[in-house]
Amino acid sequence: MSIGLAEIGIVVAVCLATAGVALVGLAIWTRAGSSAGRARGDGVAIRFLGGRVVESDPGFLQILTHNGWEGSPDSLRRFFSFRFRNLPARLIKDEDFEARFMARDPDDTVVLQISRTQDALRFALTRPDGPADIADHVLRFRKHASWLAGWVTRSSPNPVWVTDDEGQVLWSNHAYRDLAKDLGRDDGGETCLLEGLDPMRSRPDREQRRYRLQFDAGQPDRWIDVSESRENGMRMQYAVDVTAVVQAEVAQQTFVQTLTKTFAQLSTGLAIFDRNRQLALFNPALVDLTGLNAEYLSGRPGYLSFFDKLRDAHMMPEPRSYANWRERIFDLIAAAEDGRYEETWTLSSGETYRITGRPHPNGAVAFLVEDISAEVTLTRRFREQLDMSHAVIDSLDEAIAVFSPQGVLSYTNAAYRDLWDMAEEDGRLDQTVSDVSRLWQSHCEASPVWGDFRDFAVGFEERADWDATVEMRDGTSLDCRFRPLNGGATLATFRPRAKVHEMKFRTA
Repeated sequence: MSIGLAEIGIVVAVCLATAGVALVGLAIWTRAGSSAGRARGDGVAIRFLGGRVVESDPGFLQILTHNGWEGSPDSLRRFFSFRFRNLPARLIKDEDFEARFMARDPDDTVVLQISRTQDALRFALTRPDGPADIADHVLRFRKHASWLAGWVTRSSPNPVWVTDDEGQVLWSNHAYRDLAKDLGRDDGGETCLLEGLDPMRSRPDREQRRYRLQFDAGQPDRWIDVSESRENGMRMQYAVDVTAVVQAEVAQQTFVQTLTKTFAQLSTGLAIFDRNRQLALFNPALVDLTGLNAEYLSGRPGYLSFFDKLRDAHMMPEPRSYANWRERIFDLIAAAEDGRYEETWTLSSGETYRITGRPHPNGAVAFLVEDISAEVTLTRRFREQLDMSHAVIDSLDEAIAVFSPQGVLSYTNAAYRDLWDMAEEDGRLDQTVSDVSRLWQSHCEASPVWGDFRDFAVGFEERADWDATVEMRDGTSLDCRFRPLNGGATLATFRPRAKVHEMKFRTA
């Protein structure tokens, strides 16, 4: 059978194509085998190019994957630092370098070599006589991780134990066994110490249960919070001693109860709003003073609702414009946060309240409501009596001046200002006895009376009334009387007589 040239050409082409594929496959296999050989035999643990892993020992890559490696060269530190010392926290970037790090163990001759050449970053292990075995390093890391986990659980000050589904203890640490011994368990802690105990409360958010442990021989009770994790039909339980927390909670509850009882005895209304501006605490006096329902207050209303209720109950001044009412409340809260809010509310019922706002820790604000109606009434009556007394004294013909124990002018009447020719605005009451006596002396003939009066007004010895007569420059004789008052004050009265030339004229 004869074969044409076309057929021969097709056969040759197919053979060449097959040979080409074989050669390419051989090249790829050779490259991969060479790469794997370098990963195992040249000490290269991992190599990066442009920030991406291009070569790694399979065993080393496996421990990276199982231990949550982030993919960053800087995060490789913990996979080498257990064996080598002085590893940097950050590698040098954008700069070629080569660094060698010695092993922690003096008998370990392996050296970690980290080098960067342009975009290539290389981690390799070497010995003085050549590359080191990466598999040995992987095995050391796994042993170190296993030892570290065991060391953490064994040396933990908190009890840790593992039980099966029947509650039999399969493993426990020293803290658990010590606790079981303190509880009087004779089985060495083989039976779970929580057996027969009911949890006091649960923490669904953290899957925690709280237990109370009672000891013999008069030891105080202890409380523990227990967390649990399950895997492969076993339960690992972790206990944390929260005795101090429980005791603090009890002390806090006692303190709050004491405060509540104290607040209940106060006649001042108390309203405390938390940082969310909701009513967190109030006392019975607030109910009595405001007339608000205790059930409403117990519902923790917001401060806007609270003040709206006061307004509706006519327990605060009616605003002129309700549109500006909310803005006023915002200003009120802001002033209370700064500790500068104090206002007097005069109600339509005739009562008067003093409202004080004070900041409290954690952004809270407290308002104090005091009924000062009696105080205001008393003050008004006192002012009325005082005004009446001033009016009576002003109607007297005698000139009167009162000095404080410190010798400062405290009060004068209209006759005094007329006698000494003083305008209303000149009769200020902050003048000392020296200033006032000089004014008197300027209107009178020379006399030792004024010096004696200065000593009398500021003297500390026992004092008695005394009188004197002086001549004024216009010829008027002035009868003076000086009298000590209670508390160290001094009273000076002046009564002018007829002038001397007038008396002579009448006698003639």
